[in-house]
Amino acid sequence: MNLRLYLKEFERKFDMEKAVCNHGFFMMAPNVWDPKSKSLTRPLTLSNSSSVSVTISHPRTLSFLVIQVHGINNVSRVDEELILQQVGRMLRISAEDDRDVTEFQQLHEDAKKYGFGRIFRSPFLFEDMVKSILLSNMTWERTLGMASSLCLLQSKLADGTVSSQTNKKRKRVVKARKETSGNFPSAKEIASLDKDLINEHCKLGYRAKWIVKLAKMVESGKLNLEEMERRYMTAEEVSEKLNKLKGFGPFSTATVLMCIGYYHLVPSDTETLRLFREVHVNVECSKETLETAAQSFYDRFSPFQSLAYWFDLIQNYETKLGKLSELSQLDYKSVSGCSHMKQLKAD
Repeated sequence: MNLRLYLKEFERKFDMEKAVCNHGFFMMAPNVWDPKSKSLTRPLTLSNSSSVSVTISHPRTLSFLVIQVHGINNVSRVDEELILQQVGRMLRISAEDDRDVTEFQQLHEDAKKYGFGRIFRSPFLFEDMVKSILLSNMTWERTLGMASSLCLLQSKLADGTVSSQTNKKRKRVVKARKETSGNFPSAKEIASLDKDLINEHCKLGYRAKWIVKLAKMVESGKLNLEEMERRYMTAEEVSEKLNKLKGFGPFSTATVLMCIGYYHLVPSDTETLRLFREVHVNVECSKETLETAAQSFYDRFSPFQSLAYWFDLIQNYETKLGKLSELSQLDYKSVSGCSHMKQLKAD
């Protein structure tokens, strides 16, 4: 009992494999990439806040995406539109994204030859923001584990195994259950929790306090993600708001801006330093000067500096590891190039 939806909104040549497998986010739960079928499976959110598992594929013989919705044979028009919106956001399928790809590739001939220009992101900006925090000063293996734990916690919240209690005296609900991964928790779900409960299940440390505060600000309306997403705010205004929040230093802020569609800041960390020492050997830089040096080096691709940087980084990874799209999930933890650990400036 499965439902099939189709997304036909892209006009230019589209390569789903390259649109997905280009950033550490695609390796993080609840995303599951299948190297053999070249498909992406994960839960998406419906209008009643429940989740449904979907598999997204792009058969070579078709000019559109196929979205297989598992376990149901019908959805409302509202939910169908919501599913298509989430898929479109993840894969950056919009007229605006097509324009950005075209303009970037006009500046970067190698990226055009490779078919690079889209950076994978989450169905919602809140998930991107939390994952940016999880990347902060942490090994890649632990980051993967924390994302998985949050999805497992979400499944327990959904089935009532864990109660959403914000008061100090929590009522524990214990049920026999088979542990299955859920969706990535929403701002509403995280805002209903306290940091101790999150750490009990996910071991996020000080990050738990940061993401609870972030979620509460989103839920209260103090932080309007829709204004950011629709670019009602300038990049500078977004940066100013993020810089006031714990967890969003230069690296995380640049990552979030990139997810929104502002590509002018290079998300510099120790991987950037490694890349320059291995690939751009003629550029003099140190930990102290890297942020300025990296920004200056990629300024020739303005306003797509972060896209040019990620192109170089992906090429470097795949030279060493082979195509990221062909790695098994067991190999993800070895992709140290995605670790973002020991950031030059702690977020």
